[in-house]
Amino acid sequence: MDEALHLERWKRRTWQLHISVLVSHIYALLLFLGHAWAGYAPWAVVLGYGLWVAAGMGFITWAYASDWCHRLRDPGMFLTHQLVSIIGVLGMVMAAPALAFQSMVMLIAFSADGFLARSRTSFWLTWIGTLIAVAAIILWRGPLMRMTTDTAAGQLLAFGVVLGAVVRCSVQATFFRSMQYRLGIANDKLATALAQIEALLRHDDLTGVSNRRGVIERLHEVRTAAHDRGTVLCVALLDIDHFKRINDSFGHEGGDRVLRAFGTLLKSQLRSADGVGRYGGEEFLLVLPDTDLAQASELLERLRLRIAEAPWTQTLGEGARVTCTLGAAQYRAGESVEATIARADAALYRGKAQGRNCTVLEPQQAPQALSGAPAPRTDAGMPDRL
Repeated sequence: MDEALHLERWKRRTWQLHISVLVSHIYALLLFLGHAWAGYAPWAVVLGYGLWVAAGMGFITWAYASDWCHRLRDPGMFLTHQLVSIIGVLGMVMAAPALAFQSMVMLIAFSADGFLARSRTSFWLTWIGTLIAVAAIILWRGPLMRMTTDTAAGQLLAFGVVLGAVVRCSVQATFFRSMQYRLGIANDKLATALAQIEALLRHDDLTGVSNRRGVIERLHEVRTAAHDRGTVLCVALLDIDHFKRINDSFGHEGGDRVLRAFGTLLKSQLRSADGVGRYGGEEFLLVLPDTDLAQASELLERLRLRIAEAPWTQTLGEGARVTCTLGAAQYRAGESVEATIARADAALYRGKAQGRNCTVLEPQQAPQALSGAPAPRTDAGMPDRL
C-alpha cells in the first residue's frame, strides 16, 4: 500500500514537471515566432524548432501515459527532456545565429530541471551536456551574440526572453523550497518517532520505570560523572520478597499490580537525579548519585519500612502483605558498573539469607580519597506517599 502510494505521488510530481517543461517550450516557441515576425529569424527555422519540440515532448508524454518510462534507468526521463532542449537550441543557433544569445538563456533556464534527476548519471550528463552546449554557442557564435534591442519589437522580445528565464527559475526555486519544506516536516516526524522508539527501548511498560537497558545506561552516565568529579555513588538492588507466592495467591494480575505499585512508589520517593529501573523479574535497580553508604542506608531503610507498612490490602485484598529486601554498595573509584552491581547483589543475597525484609550494606571499606564530601540528600524528610 505504501509503495503504491509512493508511486502515485511520484507519477503526479513527474507529470507536474513535464507540464511545466511543456509550457516553457511553448513559451519559447512563441518568443521565437515573435522573433521571426520581427525579422530576426527565418520562419522555416522556427517552425522546424517547433516540430522538433512537438516530436520530443510528444514522445515523452506517450512514455509517461503508457508507463513505458518505468523500463528505463531514468523513469523521470530528465535526460530526455534535456536532450530535446539542447538539440533544439543548438539547431536554432546553427540556423539562426542572431538568436544565439536568446537560445543560450533559454537553455540555461531549461537546465534547472537537471537538479530533479533521480539518477546520478542523468544528473551529471544533463549538466555536462548543458555546459558543453553553452560553451559551443559562445565559441561558435560569440561574435554574433547580441540582444535584439535595435527596434521596439526586439526590445519587447528581449524582455520576454529574460522574463521567461526568470519565471522558469523562480518556478523551480519554489518547487525546491516546497520539497525542502516537506522534507523538513518528514525529518521532524522521523526524529520524533525515533526519539519515541528510543524512549520505548528504555522503558518498562508494566512498572512505568526504566527497563534494564535504560537504568544501566543511566548508571554508566552517573558512574562517569562520579569518576570525573570524584564524588560518591551508591547502587542498590531491591527484590520483592516471595513474589512467586504473591503470584500463586493472587494470580499474575495481582503480581502485576504489585509491580506497578512498586514502580509508582520508587518514582515518587526518589529524586529526579536518581535512577530507577526494573532490573529483571521482581528486582529493581536504584542508582543514587552523590550519596554515600550511610545516606543510602538511611534512605533504603526508610523505603523498606514504608513498603512493609503500606496498605497492600487495597492493592491485593484482605490479609495481603508485601515486603522487600535491599542490598547496597558504594562505587569504588575506577571499577566497572558491573563490579558495583555485583557487590550490591551479594549484599542482597545476604539479606535474603538473613530472613528477608531487611536492608543490607556491603562490608565497609577504608575511606576513599574524594575531592569533596557528599552533599546531603534533599529527600531526608520525604512525605509519606503510600
